[in-house]
Amino acid sequence: MSFALTSRALVASPVTSRVTPARAPRRAARAAPRAGPFDAIGDAIAENKKQQATKASNARASPPGVPPPPIVPVIEPATFGFVENAERQNSRASMIGWWSLLLVEAVAGKGLLEIAGFEVGKGINFTF
Repeated sequence: MSFALTSRALVASPVTSRVTPARAPRRAARAAPRAGPFDAIGDAIAENKKQQATKASNARASPPGVPPPPIVPVIEPATFGFVENAERQNSRASMIGWWSLLLVEAVAGKGLLEIAGFEVGKGINFTF
């Protein structure tokens, strides 16, 4: 058996006495990827997600014989109370309060309790 060199690959020629130019190189059929140890877990997760989506759509559907409502209510997102961005708003307010407290103490030269009129000691005296 001889081989012909083409721009793509070596192609075996059935005749051993002469070299024939390669026409279109044959592509080997791709073998199915071998299943790994965790592929079954991924398939089970995908199946579970499909089942949950089906249950959710069935929960929203009307029971048999009941027509769907003529108007679908539009619920606007809440802007007060326990909402999605409440934690961000709380952190921003706390940062403003913290820096305001530091600014007041720096301008007054006293701590907040001294400004409020409480008598404050000089701290704990550690002697080593």
